[in-house]
Amino acid sequence: MVEQSAINKLKQDLSAIDTGYGLMSLTWRAEPIPETQAHETMKRVVELAQSKGHKAFFNCGEFYGPNRINLTYIRDFFVKNPELRKYVIISCKGGCDCETLTPKGKHDDVIKSVEASVAAIGGFIDIFEVARLDLSLCTNGETYPYESFEALAEMVDNGAIGAISLSEVTAEQIRGISKDWHKYLVSVEVELSMFTKAILTNGVVKANNDLNLVTILYSPLGRGLLTGAVTSSKDIPAGDFRNLLKRFDDESLRQNLTLLDFLRDEIIAKRPANNEITLPQVALGWDKYWNKTGEYPNTHFLPIPSGSSVKKLEENFDEAKTQITAEEFRKINDFLKNFKTVGDAYEMR
Repeated sequence: MVEQSAINKLKQDLSAIDTGYGLMSLTWRAEPIPETQAHETMKRVVELAQSKGHKAFFNCGEFYGPNRINLTYIRDFFVKNPELRKYVIISCKGGCDCETLTPKGKHDDVIKSVEASVAAIGGFIDIFEVARLDLSLCTNGETYPYESFEALAEMVDNGAIGAISLSEVTAEQIRGISKDWHKYLVSVEVELSMFTKAILTNGVVKANNDLNLVTILYSPLGRGLLTGAVTSSKDIPAGDFRNLLKRFDDESLRQNLTLLDFLRDEIIAKRPANNEITLPQVALGWDKYWNKTGEYPNTHFLPIPSGSSVKKLEENFDEAKTQITAEEFRKINDFLKNFKTVGDAYEMR
């Protein structure tokens, strides 16, 4: 059976982490990052976490590339560095067809997904989440597929995984799942960036706060927009899924990049020379500043940027640099009140 003390300890450990590591971009691309390079970044994440006295957080996926390559990269990393495993919390997404990405939420399918992920990663997974709820199983007005979480709870009880996270869920679904399975839950993974702010107003963060669940933030850099690396559609590699999104066509970018102009002119340029900050650091600082507002004292905002090189990673994980002031936070939010992102998170061209 689930040990409530272990669940609570996992929440505490997550809440102590400033920045987590999203591993998707290492392998879910036309050409995966070489494994040796990926291992360098993983090791640096762990080193930086240890230097701050907390655990590292790896966010991975069964379907992030062919043949569970995302998970085998992690397996091979810990084969080489077994002494580091106890310093890392691993959260893995699954519960879908790895080819079509269609949700597969039936009880036995979820069991198979967990077992395949555990085998690929080489052992225990701290947190598991079905990437999308399989709503095709909700035939009588249910808000979520009960059997998916029945399966996950069984896998926690038998020790294959440590806890459950939710992913891409509504406030109603969070509350419904928590009503039945709260003792197994530690977190909810959703998107938050200056371009995608819906969770702040649609009840998701409020539900997490009410239920004492950690809020894991994916795409905190706006799928690369907030790094400054994308100035036109020509900057996006062929085969990149962003080429399918309305947000990244040239007409949309003209409007969307006005946010970056504001950040450069009103935040970055006005910093003193001894306290410089980059665009990604401003973006991460904004996400993390929600921990300081006092509005949500019972959740913890934990952004999980990627980073395919040690240089990028150190920029994103510099805890001293990825901070903004109360005045900068206010200025950004004042600008965002009148700024409208062109293209929803998954709106196609």
